[in-house]
Amino acid sequence: MSEEGSVKLSPPWYTFFNYLKHSIGKDQCVDVLDMEEISEGDFLIPVEVRDRGKAIALATILVPCKNFGNINVRIKVLYCGRAVKPYCHPHDVSVLIKIFEEALETNYYFEYVESGVLFGSTIVFPVFKREVIQFFNDDLSDLYSNFNGVAAMVFAEVLESRLNDVSIRPSTVNR
Repeated sequence: MSEEGSVKLSPPWYTFFNYLKHSIGKDQCVDVLDMEEISEGDFLIPVEVRDRGKAIALATILVPCKNFGNINVRIKVLYCGRAVKPYCHPHDVSVLIKIFEEALETNYYFEYVESGVLFGSTIVFPVFKREVIQFFNDDLSDLYSNFNGVAAMVFAEVLESRLNDVSIRPSTVNR
């Protein structure tokens, strides 16, 4: 079979980049810049944010690094071209809720955030619209080779799943 007719699939780190671009990047104050290979097996996704507080909040709630076997993808949140440091992970749930609100308030998919207690554990639920995020991904199971995912589940791929002792569980609005 010639190389021209062979099947090519998007590597999982490109899918992760698209998760970030089509979720966090759906914000008028955020630009997810092109992923760069900084060394063999190490990639960087710069995220430029136009508001310093929002940048720090995003740096706090986004996964800083995702590992795909021998491939590492790092997210660097920038404000005015400079990397920002995340807030110290708060133990207080009300502060954590405010961080999520600041990070996501202008995001197209974001609705609200609230907390709850399940089996004695506190959980923060960022709640997103009931929408599908779609992008081209060489998906052979889709007629048009697209990835199609519920917004909350796509955000779950790019957000921390736990901050200190608090679980983060993205959810979908109930309407």
